[in-house]
Amino acid sequence: MPIFTPLQISKLVELAKRGRVAPLYIFLGPEDIVKEKAKEIYQVLREKDSLLEVYDLKEKEDRNNFYKIGVFQEGLFGIRKTYLILGGENILPEKGEEIVKILTKFNGLFSWIIIAEKMEESHPLYRYALEKGVIIPSFYKKAEDFLEVELINTLKNSKKIMDKSSANLFISLVGEDFKYFKNELEKLILYTEDREIITEEDIWQVVVPLEGSAIYLLGDLFFNYGPERVYRFTLHLLDMGISPPQIIGFWYRFFKRMQILREVLKKYPELEEEKFYANFSKRWLEILENPVEDLPRVIAELKPYALFNLKKHLKRISNLDNIFEELLQADLAIKREFKNPQKVFFEFYFKVFQEIAKK
Repeated sequence: MPIFTPLQISKLVELAKRGRVAPLYIFLGPEDIVKEKAKEIYQVLREKDSLLEVYDLKEKEDRNNFYKIGVFQEGLFGIRKTYLILGGENILPEKGEEIVKILTKFNGLFSWIIIAEKMEESHPLYRYALEKGVIIPSFYKKAEDFLEVELINTLKNSKKIMDKSSANLFISLVGEDFKYFKNELEKLILYTEDREIITEEDIWQVVVPLEGSAIYLLGDLFFNYGPERVYRFTLHLLDMGISPPQIIGFWYRFFKRMQILREVLKKYPELEEEKFYANFSKRWLEILENPVEDLPRVIAELKPYALFNLKKHLKRISNLDNIFEELLQADLAIKREFKNPQKVFFEFYFKVFQEIAKK
């Protein structure tokens, strides 16, 4: 079998379901990303009554046990067995030779799924997989990149369309949990069954934000939809158990980033004037890669797309000092005056909205 891309996993899954199971699958790339793809394969094998044995070679005990494997008795009695190996980059070439001999001698009785950060092309397992197995290299550096490709592929297969803004919103809501990502995307596709285009409104109606990422959506939600929508979402956060001080703390960081960005844009006026994201992103990355630049971390760590949006929001505010004052009053009302947080946030959002309206 040839080398497959991560987008072709569905083809491998279909082949496995029809009984065309490779003796060796090697998934190359960051473990937290590629192991989610590997699951789709070994779940099919488990459904075929294959015994599953897992070894994490990054763990000393598992590594010691792994190197003691030699006889593979279950396979000799006709019981198909699947070995799932994490940390496959730790498999020594000698052990690879041993595995290859077993796979060659007892063809059809074993399947190996190896997840490795990297593997030399001269490694016995790599050479065997090129000839008789499957290699699935993944070059994603971050989980967000992986999810973006998965989103594009799933939408294409479902004959759906989602613009860039909606795609970023969806990924922001579901975080980096691949299982959660798949579940929420399936819900969204079913909800829009009779329509081709999936809108941001559809996403807000259907997708339940993952708790860890929900709070970071407040800023974009406020500037894109207004105070009423962000207030309803804040009530949702409070129901999720996120405390009022946490929400206040987020707003402080959000507007502080705006304040710092305003200073950065004064230094780079071409960024402030740029209206096209592609040009903005290219210029921003050039600035980041310049070794003599020393940008504040809270700005440098933002993705270009998030920064581009923040720049658009910033244009709607003339006086950030007034907003910081309102935020301070809201904080005091909650912590010292023990006012109802729901009422405090309601008033805060409309005061900020009035401040924006002055622009």
